Amino acid sequence: MNRPDGITGQRRLSVKGKLLFFLPASILLLFTTGCFNKVPLTVTNGLEDYNIHCVYISRGSDNLWGTNHLPGTDILAPGKTAEVMVTAGVYDIQVMDEDEDTYTIRGVTVGSDGFSWTVTLEDLDQPAPAAPVNLQNAGQCPVTISNGLGDWEITGVWISASNTDSWGDNYLVGEVLYPGDSYTAYVQSGTYDIYLEDEDGDTYTRWEITIGSNGYSWEAALSDLDSSGG
Repeated sequence: MNRPDGITGQRRLSVKGKLLFFLPASILLLFTTGCFNKVPLTVTNGLEDYNIHCVYISRGSDNLWGTNHLPGTDILAPGKTAEVMVTAGVYDIQVMDEDEDTYTIRGVTVGSDGFSWTVTLEDLDQPAPAAPVNLQNAGQCPVTISNGLGDWEITGVWISASNTDSWGDNYLVGEVLYPGDSYTAYVQSGTYDIYLEDEDGDTYTRWEITIGSNGYSWEAALSDLDSSGG
């Protein structure tokens, strides 16, 4: 960041890319007794049998978590509370337990009364969903799979050219085909094997299906269950 030249009579300090000036003591006193008053931000361990090993508190506008507020060998045992003094503002808070699982809340407004958070297992961060496999529009011939398995969900659909040795990628990555629902993928015309897997790991396979411009439809039923796992 370029700093302006020609400023005299004031010292300057750069903090996180911002230019600050040392002002007269009377004005500084207003800052330190007003907007810079600190308030308590408390984190209580409600994780039952798990210790918290790290507590991070960051301004919502920051890109880094910064310092662990449980430094060294300190831990926050179940039922215990840690208190950090912060200035009022908007914060993100993240804790990490002994298994390195994380729990995060974002955009928390800390006002003049402070803020308290009891971390529970329900606050556990979920892994980011896998990026969808770009298979659905790989061709012009529709292949429609319908779930006719009664009470069982279909968790995997694989469509592979019959002349290959690999099933390739799951078309349902990150998704589930519920009973009565249908899923349509698109392939080039050719001869294909189709392989399905339900929530119990049971498989259903059709071999050497010729698929042309009119596509192909299969309502998978329990009668299609592979006798030995496909």
